[in-house]
Amino acid sequence: MWRKIKLFFYFKKMVQRARTLIRNREETGEMVRNVRAKLNKKDIRDSMSGFLDRIQALIRLVDQYRLGNYRDISKKSAVLVVAGLLYFLSPIDAIPDILVGIGLIDDLAIITYIWKTLDKEVKHFLEWEKETKQKEGEGSQA
Repeated sequence: MWRKIKLFFYFKKMVQRARTLIRNREETGEMVRNVRAKLNKKDIRDSMSGFLDRIQALIRLVDQYRLGNYRDISKKSAVLVVAGLLYFLSPIDAIPDILVGIGLIDDLAIITYIWKTLDKEVKHFLEWEKETKQKEGEGSQA
């Protein structure tokens, strides 16, 4: 029970920060770069092998949102995704990341929660992304 309360407390702080961050294109871009850098660390990649695709999809969604290329997501949902990435990025959360092996459990729980909560919107983004890549491929062949 205490872990759930603690997890919620830390995530709530990230949601508050995300509401401000999402309004600033440069700061959101810096956060995206920092999350990508964290994912490039071997120990993180190894610990999160089953979740890498999901986290990378959420990063791409935020990146396309901040660039103004993709806006077919509610602002509330975009804030939730940014909050999840901020939570992942933060070394100090419910279970500190310094605890190798178990330090990412809470991060994975948050990413899973966001993925399930925003299932339809994430799937819609992935379809849009796929269609966009196909159109770009067709355009370069012409």
